[in-house]
Amino acid sequence: MKSDTRKLAFLTGCTGLVGGHFLIHLYQSGYHIRALVRSTSSFDQVRLICAFYNQSFDELYDSVEWIWGNTLDYVGLCERMTGVEDVYHCAAIVSFNSKNSKELLRTNIQGTSNMVDAALKCGIKRFCFISSIGALGNAKKGDFVYENTPRKSNGESSVYSDSKFRSELEVWRAGNEGLNTVILNPGIILGPGTPTKGSLLLIQAGRKGMPFYTKATTGYVDVRDVCRAGMELMGKNKFGKHFILVSENIDNKELFSMIASEFNKKPPRFFAGKTILLLGAFLSESYGIISGKVPQLTKETVETAQNPQKYSNQQIRSTLNFNFIPLLQTIRDTCDFLKENKI
Repeated sequence: MKSDTRKLAFLTGCTGLVGGHFLIHLYQSGYHIRALVRSTSSFDQVRLICAFYNQSFDELYDSVEWIWGNTLDYVGLCERMTGVEDVYHCAAIVSFNSKNSKELLRTNIQGTSNMVDAALKCGIKRFCFISSIGALGNAKKGDFVYENTPRKSNGESSVYSDSKFRSELEVWRAGNEGLNTVILNPGIILGPGTPTKGSLLLIQAGRKGMPFYTKATTGYVDVRDVCRAGMELMGKNKFGKHFILVSENIDNKELFSMIASEFNKKPPRFFAGKTILLLGAFLSESYGIISGKVPQLTKETVETAQNPQKYSNQQIRSTLNFNFIPLLQTIRDTCDFLKENKI
């Protein structure tokens, strides 16, 4: 019997949008994958993503080495990273609800600390951490945010942003201790997946016909570009840096207009100022308390929406001669996939 000579990659967060796409990109690139999965995780989104790539879910499932556990188990991580060459750490809790702050900080920061410490102990060759543009600093009005834009400790950022920034500090610390690391700072990530979760709720809102808009501007990126950039940076040993991954910076009126057009809905028509948004957040959070459901709008998301930012992708472009998928193509591919599969 021939021995398996494929590279062994360790992946976290594989049932999420980013991790699910990484799972298939790594598999179709010839990696053997050891994937960390919580016992309560659902594979529904992975099935959807497989369908987008015309990948048999059963074939993928049988080929992956599934590890049941979580990033808070340091001893278990050390045991399971043995023999691994590349690590892609995608797992994180994404929430702008302050009531989830304790769990969010523990999972995102301590989980990342455990991951890099286990990687150091096991002699991992390459470590890729999926962070967020939320971990970066804010630019002055009219300027672009770059990887080196200073981050101010003024208490205005969300708990989620703080958790990603502090997670990055753990990765930088491990880099100083000898681990080859690269950090990705993607904008809002869009692409085929479950439309009722995470950033894809934007697609769902536009699909229903979003009548309101704000002046919020931010960066967006295709999930396929996140996977491609991470794998190329690791493969070319571009360590010790972090890279903003943003295809385009647009306001949400333009975003929802693009989505509405794909579903033959009316584009946004009414401007929603901060007062209206705060009232909406109050009602959403109040309903959440009564129903037990996670509020779709919170005070933190309102504050974020009032702070428009533009992000520079120059560093990743110059480092890899990288070309991003146009945002309109991302939206069309995602919407066409949802329509074709009647999701």
